[in-house]
Amino acid sequence: MLSLVLALAARAVVACEEDCSSLLQARAPVAQYTVVEQQEIVWNIARGINYTLQFFSMVPTFGADGNYIALLHEFDPVLSKLGAEESQLYCSDASGLHKAQLRVYGREKGIPVSLIFQCDWPEELSEVENFEVFLENEEGKTLGKVAVNHNTPTAKHQSVACVRDVFMLDGVNETLAYKHLVEWLEFHLYHGMDHFFVYTFGTVDDVYEEILKPYLLAGAATRIHFKTRPDFHRLRHYWSMTDCLYRSKNHATWVMPTVDRDEYFRVTGPNELFGTPSVPKNYFHTVWDAIVRHEGKREEDVKSITFDLYRFELPSRDELTISSTMRQAETQAAPFSRGEGKKGWPKFVYNVKNANSVYVHWVHSSVHGTEDLHISPSLGVANHYRSPFDFDEHEFPANVSDTTLQTDVVALEEALAARFQRNPREFLKYLSHKHPAPDVPESNWFAATDRLPTSWKAALPEYIPVDWFGGAAGHNLLAENGIFDQLKRDDLQMFG
Repeated sequence: MLSLVLALAARAVVACEEDCSSLLQARAPVAQYTVVEQQEIVWNIARGINYTLQFFSMVPTFGADGNYIALLHEFDPVLSKLGAEESQLYCSDASGLHKAQLRVYGREKGIPVSLIFQCDWPEELSEVENFEVFLENEEGKTLGKVAVNHNTPTAKHQSVACVRDVFMLDGVNETLAYKHLVEWLEFHLYHGMDHFFVYTFGTVDDVYEEILKPYLLAGAATRIHFKTRPDFHRLRHYWSMTDCLYRSKNHATWVMPTVDRDEYFRVTGPNELFGTPSVPKNYFHTVWDAIVRHEGKREEDVKSITFDLYRFELPSRDELTISSTMRQAETQAAPFSRGEGKKGWPKFVYNVKNANSVYVHWVHSSVHGTEDLHISPSLGVANHYRSPFDFDEHEFPANVSDTTLQTDVVALEEALAARFQRNPREFLKYLSHKHPAPDVPESNWFAATDRLPTSWKAALPEYIPVDWFGGAAGHNLLAENGIFDQLKRDDLQMFG
């Protein structure tokens, strides 16, 4: 039955010769394609001092997780210092009848990437698709308004994945972005992922459109497209994972926010989690609840589940990534932990009810009293297919045979053939030679201190995450101000 559905979806795509954007407008529900436009409001925060609020997204959410509009803003230390638990801003509708003080998240200890302003909104207005939110200062002066579009799907899902944009950096791995994307989507659907929120920015090329169309048409994905494309991939990643958190509110239970296209979570302890010797085919639908039960916890007390990764070699271009069988003996965390007491950089899923803001590797802000469950590789782990390795291949060679995911190769090749009506190996090789838009080299980003906003320079001793910088000048600036040592104390405290 599944093969028949995939084949029908593929035939629908092959039969259409239109541009993807017109196809989406003509045949797909509006909720499958949301366009986001950055909006600005000027705020006079002191006499003669104006601050421009730049909201990169406005996401309405209605239901058991709360009724509010999430106004999403890039992190700024100056803005984050204004107010305590609540901001000095208020929101209302045009009539002023629904005035509320904005709550703000994202400035807690750790690595901040976004500020989230929550504007309470009447539940009875949840069916309105387009409306305006007016912002006022504490004196009641109207600063301006932002337009909000409410067309996120209302379906409820157990597991949702956020899919960042594709881009090209130096290195073999990044040139395989399209190949990795289509394999990753198919693998996660095959194993029970309910839905994808896929993010695109700026101009999207034909190859990208070709990949996304069948998943959108089948209702497996919702596409959120930002008209603005920040030229550095980390900023786009931060926008995506923050927007995805609030788009998932009231629509999902567990969200996989930052697992990359070359990372595949797999169950390694089926007996412990499911009481069976084999892993259920649709394990993404049940595994997170099974882990919570195994750890003797309640869902409402858990903010996230983090897991380690094994580094694998890459296979040839015409093979599925998961066909690779050679990995390193230790997880990626192990090399970084030697002599430093750290446990590395995991990936995670979060309980959407308990998360307020997220970083790439963990929940940044959560409901008070909730905890992270860091699971052993004997229960679950991610395969990370990436080459060249970031650390010494001679000290940590890929010399362990691990064939766990090879059993999925035939089924995934059949699924790809049905969805795209193409020979899967030829299709994968074709995609491996198609390169997405280039990104600004990380070594050039903030390479000189004059790239830093003045307000950030003044706040360096207290703020500024390590991974916002590249190049010697930026790193020297951090070292001089003791930021590295502070980050080790603050940002890794969750690992004990």
